[in-house]
Amino acid sequence: MINGKTSYSAVLGVVLSNLRKSMNIEQGEMAERMGLSQPSYSRLESGKSAFSVDQMFQSANALGINFEELNSRLIQNIRQLQANGIKVIQPVRANTAKAQEQKNEVGQILAGAALGALIFSMLTK
Repeated sequence: MINGKTSYSAVLGVVLSNLRKSMNIEQGEMAERMGLSQPSYSRLESGKSAFSVDQMFQSANALGINFEELNSRLIQNIRQLQANGIKVIQPVRANTAKAQEQKNEVGQILAGAALGALIFSMLTK
């Protein structure tokens, strides 16, 4: 994994993807249940966009589970990744001064998120 990093949103995206697939729900249907376009939902699930608190609750509702269940799965998966040496971080927002200092890390974090998702999928099977 590049720099051994991924983001919280990327981990949440993998958790949701795994749950959604286990329930035979397509991305388009999930997006519709949440009131989003399919491309917007896809960006969330892939870790390219960050989830808001509202979207986390909407995701749980769309899957027919309570928020506590979703949060528990998220925390469990974060702990698994950390136990395997993968650092889960909160990326710096683009509109902050610190973003200019860390501009080069964004691509590495996204690549790390994708690899983290792959590792995560393998761990959950």
